[in-house]
Amino acid sequence: MAFDCIEKGLRSFFFNYGGFIAKHPFPFLLLPLVLSGALGAGLVFLIEEQSVENLYTPENGQAKTDRATVEELFAEHGDNNTLVTRLTRLGRSGKIIIERIDGGNILNKAVLEEILNLHETIMNISVMQNGQAYNFSDLCVKWNDGCNENAILSTYDYNASMLDSITLTYPIYSSNNEVSFLGGELGGVVFKSGSSDEVFSAEVMQLSYILRHQDSMDDQRSALWEDEFLQVVEAFNATEIRVTRQVSSTLETELDKASSNVIKDFSITFTLLITFSICSCVMLDWVRSKPWLAGCGVISAGLAVLSSFGLMGYIGVPYINVVGSAPFLILGIGVDDMFIMVAAWRQTDVRLTVEQRMRHAFSEAAMSITITSITDALAFGIGAITYFRSVRIFCMYTGVAVIFDYAYQITFFGACMALFGRREAANRHCMSCIKVKPKEETNSTAYKIFCAGGSKPSADQGGDFNDHALMTFFKKYYGPFITRWWMVILIIVLYLGYLGAAIYGCTQVQEGLSLRNLARDNSYAANFLDTESVYFKKYGPQVALVFTERRDVWNPIVQDIMEQTLAKVENNKYTFSEDQNLSASWLRDYLDFLNSINLREPTQAQFVDTLRDVFLTQPAFEHYSLDIVFNGTNIEASRFFVATKDLDTTDKERFMMTELRQIAEDSELPAIVYHPAFIFYDQYTAILPNTLQNMGIAVGAMLIIALLMIPNPICSILVTLAVASIVTGVIGYMTFWQVNLDSIAMTNLILCIGFSVDFSAHICYAYIVANRGSRQANIIHALYSIGMPIVQGSLSTILGVLVLAFTDSYIFRTFFKTMFLVISIGALHGLLFIPVFLKLTIPVKSRVEDSTSEMIIVDGVRMRSPKKHGEINTAMFPVPVDRQPKPAYGSSQVALRPVSVPYSISSRNSMAANTPLPPSLPSPEQDYLRDLGSVGSFHIPRARPMSAQSMRQDGFS
Repeated sequence: MAFDCIEKGLRSFFFNYGGFIAKHPFPFLLLPLVLSGALGAGLVFLIEEQSVENLYTPENGQAKTDRATVEELFAEHGDNNTLVTRLTRLGRSGKIIIERIDGGNILNKAVLEEILNLHETIMNISVMQNGQAYNFSDLCVKWNDGCNENAILSTYDYNASMLDSITLTYPIYSSNNEVSFLGGELGGVVFKSGSSDEVFSAEVMQLSYILRHQDSMDDQRSALWEDEFLQVVEAFNATEIRVTRQVSSTLETELDKASSNVIKDFSITFTLLITFSICSCVMLDWVRSKPWLAGCGVISAGLAVLSSFGLMGYIGVPYINVVGSAPFLILGIGVDDMFIMVAAWRQTDVRLTVEQRMRHAFSEAAMSITITSITDALAFGIGAITYFRSVRIFCMYTGVAVIFDYAYQITFFGACMALFGRREAANRHCMSCIKVKPKEETNSTAYKIFCAGGSKPSADQGGDFNDHALMTFFKKYYGPFITRWWMVILIIVLYLGYLGAAIYGCTQVQEGLSLRNLARDNSYAANFLDTESVYFKKYGPQVALVFTERRDVWNPIVQDIMEQTLAKVENNKYTFSEDQNLSASWLRDYLDFLNSINLREPTQAQFVDTLRDVFLTQPAFEHYSLDIVFNGTNIEASRFFVATKDLDTTDKERFMMTELRQIAEDSELPAIVYHPAFIFYDQYTAILPNTLQNMGIAVGAMLIIALLMIPNPICSILVTLAVASIVTGVIGYMTFWQVNLDSIAMTNLILCIGFSVDFSAHICYAYIVANRGSRQANIIHALYSIGMPIVQGSLSTILGVLVLAFTDSYIFRTFFKTMFLVISIGALHGLLFIPVFLKLTIPVKSRVEDSTSEMIIVDGVRMRSPKKHGEINTAMFPVPVDRQPKPAYGSSQVALRPVSVPYSISSRNSMAANTPLPPSLPSPEQDYLRDLGSVGSFHIPRARPMSAQSMRQDGFS
């Protein structure tokens, strides 16, 4: 199969590479340090980007296309000499929400006086630019040479004494032919008894100060004014009121602060991982323990982070807040790779030289981390094709970091492993590097406890016979326990329960990233957004219905079509109907005006001239000039506005937008609906298709990798099903943990696929190659081989992101929650569910001994040499007769030397790990055999030796 070619080729390469790096470790140690230092210098070029719109909304969102259309049609107004409701972008602004300290009625004279004092203070805020002072009246969005006012204050004529003399109605207040909408300025309104609109009391008041921003100089001044606004409002000394505040840049500032706080916690994670790694690599043997090597593994991952971030700085990829979580993830992945490398070293034969042990360790572990790195990097690469810029940038940083981590693991860490291998070979203490005695050579108890280590293995001992306690646990206790039939049935029931709960959770998932979740907990922004959500959701944004092409609007048929479309929008359950008088329709008011002047059935010229020269010059209708685009005697485009209601959940926001868009699309005239908030609502409709697309591509790619890794189609299908099961579980259970399906979760779901393949493919492959003669034995051996690295890797990854669980940012807590689910559910599958399903679905071949094989003796060790080709775990190179030493006994015509080990990280029972060169061979013969292993030469054997596994089955030592 193609897999055999790929696997054997890579294994052979790493076998030779391991020997090379063992001979020449220092170049591999120093070059990564120099490279990471050079790349790390790119950090000085790193630029930050915190724009919420650019990062967390889909780049191909329909709202952005619709906004371009609206701005092109109504470009002449811009953000100067216009109404706030006609703005096409959520530009610069300052907003405050005011409530009484005692929670009482805000419409109180003393309270209103304090509110007016605060308003006056805000109006007097002044900023300097180029030696010139600018206050709010110089920077505000104006209409008819005056700033857009807060309707509630203008209703009382900015005079608290007018409070008792005015009968306030809500949400519409009319006076002197002026109509004011108060739905967005008063909250918690209570009406007078027997009235449906007369206000008795209100709990909160919201005031907005909208600034110009389209001109670059105006934008700079407005940004300065926003900063001053926050300081002035915070410093305002109030006795009656409590004020929360927000400006347009608040969320960007919050994201920046959250990211900065997380970066400060990186040192905690680094310390945690070093401590965990050291503890995991310490044994009771002070020579074979490798605490400093574990520290080098963490440093290697840190170098990968440094190199990745520096490279992104050089090529101009901006740093965004969510990238702050990438170092934590990469440290976890890097430490996981380190554990695999150390596990492979542990399972090599202690009687071999450092070079030989490195060859075998690399042929096994490097292949493993190659597959892991491919799946992770591929997952991030697929994530980089998404339409969410935040996800794409995160995947670029992390994907490159994974590649650097892989490169440094097989260079820098490999060199460290070779150097520490030399220390071990010299029987030096793991902490002090001082030579010590083996335990059997000393009688001192204290020396045995604190100093002694290493040993002189006997000729029949193979491998590092000091198994880690966790490996022993999987082999002697856990594996036999879960393979009992009553446990198999219990595990199947447990899995069905897991899957059922996960599927139910998937049906309850909430889509989209709420703007509230971009603010830190207990920040001023969070307080403002929470209060706004409680009091100002009944009256939503005023959505524009825009007819985008020229039509004969004077024609009654066209008028009827426009009116019917508008009526359908008003009759939607998320909008206010016509009879509530909250819509703004120039056509309705103009037709009433024509009737009032007895101009019925006007010609086109009469219709347009009267509209432009008479109707729009009336003070009450002048604002409609913002909604009509003329071209001579034609109307090129026009728009109407409809008020929305009760948008208190993200689902309602999404449904409102999609249903109104459908109405516009179904109209007989070309039409669109638009509001600046739709830019953010688009994520609700785009997140699920983008997630499914990326996951579909990723699962397909991982299936191909599984087919290459595991030459068993049933196993490949099982791996794919396991990936789907893990992803389903993550999505379902994150719903129970109050995590939405948003761009942050999508990033982790993409990563989930890579990790899922790691968990499932390794255990499946270990099961296939175990060749223990029974399903139960194969499962036990696979858990013995893979269980410990899975546990260590899972714990290291969780520790890597653990600090994020305690941040005050929803984004980083979400990252931790989804990563925790990915790792825990993946480990659950790898250690519990998949072994059971393997036992139920994948048969194994019984081992049949070749009775026709002949016995050979090499240095007193009896071996069976099969005369027929059989399925063996390792290949061995025979030595031609003319190059063989002539032993004093035995009939051997061949000397044996293993050249590789299986991909599975367990090779303790393989010939590769357990059969050294016969110690009696003279140096020329050993050199010859080593050359064969290096160049991959094959010679026709006189006798075909069998694997060490088969020899042990026959009872030979």
